[in-house]
Amino acid sequence: MPPRADPRDWDRLFRSGAPQRGGPLRALVNVLIVGTIFLLLGGGAIFAFSFGIETTRMNNAATATAAVTATARAIAAATASVEQTATAAALALATPTPEPTPTLEALGMGTVLNGGNLRTEPVIVPETVIGQICPGDQFAFLAEQVLPDGARWHLIAITETALDCTPDRVPVATQGWASGTLLSSP
Repeated sequence: MPPRADPRDWDRLFRSGAPQRGGPLRALVNVLIVGTIFLLLGGGAIFAFSFGIETTRMNNAATATAAVTATARAIAAATASVEQTATAAALALATPTPEPTPTLEALGMGTVLNGGNLRTEPVIVPETVIGQICPGDQFAFLAEQVLPDGARWHLIAITETALDCTPDRVPVATQGWASGTLLSSP
C-alpha cells in the first residue's frame, strides 16, 4: 500500500518548473479529445453512408426514368411509323391519281421557284420521290389536281434544267407531280 500523501508534496509536485505528470484533469481532457475525434469520425461515416444511399436511389430513379422514356419514345416512333404508313395507304387508296403519260398535252410553261421533290403521285411519302427539282428549272404543265385539304399539285414535264443543283436532280423530259408551292403559275 502506498504511503500517505505528504503535505509537502504539493509544493514539490505543482510548483513552476516541476516535472509534468498526468492527473485527473489531464485524463479528463484526453478522454474528451479522443471522444470528440470518435464522434466526428462516426458522424462523418454515417453522413457518407446515408449520402451514398441517397445517391444510389437518385441514380436508380434516373435510370428507371430513362428506361421508361426510351421505351415510350420507341413505342411512339413505332406507332407514328404505323400511322404514317396507314395514312399513306389510305391516301393512296382514297385519292385516285392519273398516271403520267408522255402523250399529255402541255397546258402552259413555268419555272421552278423553290427546289423540292418531284413525285410519282401527289402524296408526301418517301416512296413517291422520283428526284429533285431545282430553282430555275423550266417545265411544261400537264395536269393539275386540288386535294381535299386545298393543296394544289401539278403534273409537270421538265424541259430545261438550271445550271447549279443537287446531284439527285431529275433529267430533262422527266414527268412527275410537284406541289404548287414550288412552282410559278401556269
